[in-house]
Amino acid sequence: MAAEPTLTAADIVTRTARALPWTANLMMVPPGDGWNIADPALLDVALARSAARWPDVSDTTGATLWWYGSSSTVALVLGAQILVTGHCVDPTAPDAVTAIGDTGTVAALTSPTVAPSADTAMADLVERMVGGLAQRVPGLSAPSLWAIASDSVANRVLDVASALGRVADATAAARLLTSQSRTHRFPEPRFVDVTADAIVTPATGSAPDAHSRRVVRRGSCCLVFEAGVDMCVSCPRRAPEDRARRWSALL
Repeated sequence: MAAEPTLTAADIVTRTARALPWTANLMMVPPGDGWNIADPALLDVALARSAARWPDVSDTTGATLWWYGSSSTVALVLGAQILVTGHCVDPTAPDAVTAIGDTGTVAALTSPTVAPSADTAMADLVERMVGGLAQRVPGLSAPSLWAIASDSVANRVLDVASALGRVADATAAARLLTSQSRTHRFPEPRFVDVTADAIVTPATGSAPDAHSRRVVRRGSCCLVFEAGVDMCVSCPRRAPEDRARRWSALL
């Protein structure tokens, strides 16, 4: 994860896409399809599309579900870039653009500017997006959205580190991206190792052994169950024993 000097934003995107081809479309915004992240209309349009996707939930639940999906995309882009190159693009730069999908979720993110530091970039972006959501949706819990962002970072860097054969690097990358606070803070990402016998132990700085799988112990809930969908496997609302059994079934 050591940073390479004097990389341009184009270098970062190219090298990340080469190492992880499945991330390429997440780092490309077609001309004319992009929104500046600072544009107030972005959230208005995104939330309207999300409301059409989730018509039977409250505004707070709909906004939470939108943030769950959108923060996952942001975390994957920045996490992949950091793990591959040691740098990431700046999602809060004036020239940064994002694409939103048919359901409103952030679908891609890019910028021609390199972020001065990944932790600053992530904290500034979450502060801006969560602040904008809180202004639009009364009763929305900003600390809960920061917790969702922290879990998104943990899950996505674990995905990337696993794809690169560097599972042990996930913890350091997640801690880096969630190390700064603004109006609120990121809860510390938590990783655990689970066996086929549903034995769960805190993750160490090393990769899990051959009989275990590393997963994220979430502290946040996306509220998808309020839309009539089953809770996530790792949902903190599940009993620990139930969550452990479901994790072990993934091995």
